[in-house]
Amino acid sequence: MKKLIFIIGLLILIAPAAAQVSVTYEISQDRILVGDEVECFLIIKNPNPIPENLRSIVFFSDLISPRIFSEVGVIPPNSEYRLPFIFKAEKEGTHIVEVSVKTYNGIIRTYIPFTVESAEPELVLKTGEIYLGEKNVISVSAIWDSAVRIKPLFNASPSESYGNDFEFVFTPEKPEKLRFEIEYSNGNNIHSVIKEVNPVWITSSGVTLSVTYNRNAYANEAVEVSVKVANLKKSPINSLSITIGGDERFIPELKPNETWEGSFYVQPEKGADVTLKYRDELGKEHEMTKKLEFNTINESAVQICGYEFDDSTLTGEVCNLGSTEVKNVIVRFGGKSYFVGSILPEDYEVFSFKAEGNGTIEVSWKNLAGNVLTISSFAEEKKVELKNAEGGREILYASAIVSVAIVLLAILAFRRK
Repeated sequence: MKKLIFIIGLLILIAPAAAQVSVTYEISQDRILVGDEVECFLIIKNPNPIPENLRSIVFFSDLISPRIFSEVGVIPPNSEYRLPFIFKAEKEGTHIVEVSVKTYNGIIRTYIPFTVESAEPELVLKTGEIYLGEKNVISVSAIWDSAVRIKPLFNASPSESYGNDFEFVFTPEKPEKLRFEIEYSNGNNIHSVIKEVNPVWITSSGVTLSVTYNRNAYANEAVEVSVKVANLKKSPINSLSITIGGDERFIPELKPNETWEGSFYVQPEKGADVTLKYRDELGKEHEMTKKLEFNTINESAVQICGYEFDDSTLTGEVCNLGSTEVKNVIVRFGGKSYFVGSILPEDYEVFSFKAEGNGTIEVSWKNLAGNVLTISSFAEEKKVELKNAEGGREILYASAIVSVAIVLLAILAFRRK
């Protein structure tokens, strides 16, 4: 018996001392940002052929959760134990966390470094100018090493998007803050930040309606009204209609910086407004109106300027004192008709009949507004009567010019006999 005890004691003395456990760590992500919660593992290896009993593990930092583990348990021979813990990156900088692992064989201390960055995506506005009252396409880019989710915090479409380069449709009525909420990930962590961009706000020139016409006009003449519509917007407009009185024109579309021009003819005494209707790129209907105002001369634009009877022939002149051409001019006397045709503005044409006796000279014509009009004047045989326009148009010469016209009319009448 004494011999057996001696042998066991000898074996104990000559057996090598058991090696301590080793402690390492594993961090789940290479880059740590402020606000991250990082999953980590403390790895305790038992290289011995006998089990190792872990008494406690303590992290000396408030950034670790949980901090203290007691009576962890036994690590089998030649195996390892992985202890999960969380590192909370509350602030920027390098944080060294001390760890104490206590076994029945002693205490092992190790240090874990954590480097925390303060970084977030940068938002770059590629659209420098935004036009008020117009449809704008805003282009922005998020500078980040992975895709982000972005949400405009103003009335834009789409309401959110994913990636790094984005386009949003925006129709502002007034300048406002253009802020975006950006969600980005790092490891298993989702972060959110609000970024604001500052474009140049430009008041849109919009759509212009220009109207030019002769304000001084005879009551029954057709006044030419020139209309110009210009699209100074950065987007097209469509379904345009321009109406003056009963005359309406349609234009399917005006592209940005495109202009449409046209002419209308109206009679001043009927009055009229110029109305423009169109739809913008969002389908919203707009309307613009300009009123036509005339200084009306209460006389006929077409007049019998003069006539005479000579050798049983009635000869005379029909004058167009208006600003536009008249057509289909016909002179009637004594049951006979004389087709004059067209008379240019501020011009005249001669008519001639084989006729005797008193009667009524009637003149009919069609103006460019499409209206057929008639005037008449009583003519007395053997009496030469020269009738000149009274009052009227400032642009139609005064009495001195009328005197010269009388001589010219007489010469022309003689040549046309």
